[in-house]
Amino acid sequence: MLCDALENKGASASGIPYNKEVYGQAQIYRNLLSKIRAKKISEYEIMMMLSVLKNETLSYTGTNQRYRITNILEALDVFVKKEYNKVNS
Repeated sequence: MLCDALENKGASASGIPYNKEVYGQAQIYRNLLSKIRAKKISEYEIMMMLSVLKNETLSYTGTNQRYRITNILEALDVFVKKEYNKVNS
C-alpha cells in the first residue's frame, strides 16, 4: 500500500501530481521486498539501498509534496526493515 501511495493510485493516493520518476521508485521498492523475501540480499545492502532510494526519490520530488513523500519513505524504511527481520528470524 505504501508503494501504491508513491504511485499515487487507488485508495492509497498520496495527493501528489503524477511524477514518472517518483512513480518508478515504487517498483524498485517492490523489487527490494522480493529480494528480501527470497533471502537474496544482505542487511547491509538493504540499508544502503534504502538510503539511496530515499535520496533519489526526494530529489525527484523536488519541492512538490515533500513532507508527504518524506513520510511515505520513512514508513517504507520501517516496513522494509521489519520485513527483513521477519524473514530472517
